[in-house]
Amino acid sequence: MVLTGAIAFMVHLLWPALGLGTMAVYVLTGWGILVGLMLVLVVNTAISSGLNPWILRKGGTDTQWLWFSADPPGLERDAKPKKP
Repeated sequence: MVLTGAIAFMVHLLWPALGLGTMAVYVLTGWGILVGLMLVLVVNTAISSGLNPWILRKGGTDTQWLWFSADPPGLERDAKPKKP
């Protein structure tokens, strides 16, 4: 109820001469946008929470480095076994 009132208030501030029916459509559209954003957030969290551990299990060094074209600086040096 509070969010519906807040969305209606913002719609009224943007378009003060808007009719009640049109304002209701805009409020429902606002709810649709909020639901869509929450759905994107949930799907992104679900995918990344499964993808990152899979990458690490398959031998990945750091899932954040997937966005770069090469391994982090110094990784080859640290990954090689040290000679006694």
